[in-house]
Amino acid sequence: MRFGLIALYVLTGMLALEALSAFFRGRADPARVRKRLKVLAKRVAEVATTDGSILRKGAGLSFRNTDGLARLLYRAGGPLTTRRFMLVSVGLAGLGFLATFILTEDPWRAIPALLLGVIPWLGVRRVAAKRTRAFEEQLPDALELLTRCMRTGHALGAGFQMVGEEFGDPVGTEFGLVAEEIRLGLGIRESLENLMRRVDNGDLPYFTTAVLIQRQTGGNLAELLDKLGTLLRERIQFHGRVRALTAQGRGAATFLALWLPFIVVVVWIVAPGYLKPLIENDWGHAVLASAFGIDALAYFMALRIADVQT
Repeated sequence: MRFGLIALYVLTGMLALEALSAFFRGRADPARVRKRLKVLAKRVAEVATTDGSILRKGAGLSFRNTDGLARLLYRAGGPLTTRRFMLVSVGLAGLGFLATFILTEDPWRAIPALLLGVIPWLGVRRVAAKRTRAFEEQLPDALELLTRCMRTGHALGAGFQMVGEEFGDPVGTEFGLVAEEIRLGLGIRESLENLMRRVDNGDLPYFTTAVLIQRQTGGNLAELLDKLGTLLRERIQFHGRVRALTAQGRGAATFLALWLPFIVVVVWIVAPGYLKPLIENDWGHAVLASAFGIDALAYFMALRIADVQT
């Protein structure tokens, strides 16, 4: 029985490490990322209905009509499929449970180790947020290039294609997908709505509305996009100043969150007998779990306080 558990433990660990390494190797190759996202985009972005306000629908695109995990993996830009990602999460949870069970021989004490399965979810959410911020930073420059293309006489679809060729991921990938959808016969409205579904960015509904209003009523779209790009660039600069002002709060939250584990490690090295009652007794396990849980909760609360929405 013990040999079988150890063998399962080793196999689960090898599978989890291989899946994680595949995820990060795929992210290091831009060509592979673009190819993968091009395939996933057809599954993630479903064509929307053509009635209703873009601005009203844009406010809810991140919370309804979603595939949840598939969309999160797409926004992270990773090569893992939904099935493989679930295998990684279940594998890490099983790895933690089996390792703790082998060490303690108590299944109840091994149950908290199942939380290791949450680590891939947190990592993917972090990567997706980073890619979304990169899109937000590249969007003003992409609108500037799109404006120049239109002023030189190119069509809107050709402008999207040029942005896709000149910019890297994520703006180049997403605008290139819009150009390809338009070239294959999909309407501009549907293509831009698919873009809003693929990318969680609050500025895209305004861009889409400007394009659709210009196509219906006429007007100087290049000038409008130029002003929108300037506004977005000033907003990014303001957001950077706000993050600089709140950096002290985030740093203090991180320091205080790491202080408890640091003290525990130091005391364990200097005077291991001091912590033995917490390790050897059930009430000590409850105290440690409560302390680390409160520490994590306080850390996330401090981050929320320091996160000023701009």
